Amino acid sequence: MKRLSGGIDVGSESHHILILDEEDNFLYNQKVAHKLNEFAESIKLFKQIEKQEGGKLSFALEGKNGYSAPLDRILLDKGFTLYNVDNFKLKRFREAFAGEWRDDERDSLMLSKMLKLKEHIDSEREKVFIKIEKPSLVTESLKLLSRHQQTLIDEKVRLVNRLRKKLLEVCPQILELGKVKNKKIIAILAKYPDFSKYRRI
Repeated sequence: MKRLSGGIDVGSESHHILILDEEDNFLYNQKVAHKLNEFAESIKLFKQIEKQEGGKLSFALEGKNGYSAPLDRILLDKGFTLYNVDNFKLKRFREAFAGEWRDDERDSLMLSKMLKLKEHIDSEREKVFIKIEKPSLVTESLKLLSRHQQTLIDEKVRLVNRLRKKLLEVCPQILELGKVKNKKIIAILAKYPDFSKYRRI
């Protein structure tokens, strides 16, 4: 069975995906928008490519991060093999092709070429490719909750900063009681929510 090598340059709004056959012929070279319907269409094409070429398609991603979801999960669900490539290793590989510009298409091409050479690049001492495993439902839930928790923490920090700024404008003395998160200050604010009256204090 032929080995088909795909490279995915991950972006926040779109991902550049490129697929090479064993002779370095381009089988697919497209920018795919970060939309579920576009992912579905692309995966149909990937399955067709596998069938036409009689091959097995694997993908290498540049630095798996939050932006790769849900594309990475969908590809795993559809039976494709995915590898994460360290950004530093990709940079070193890219430098071997000096004189060429850097853009999303070139990065996805470099990832495809690296994947073709996986057996020669990987060693016992230094693993360049980390296989991305399909996470369990518990792991996925924990990741979602963790991201939600961080969002709430960030929102709390923003609100506290805004409240502190407002108190400095209308009644800076109140901050002598302590930080804005201080229970005494919160109790006063809850009892007297009308900031216009604070100027009289």
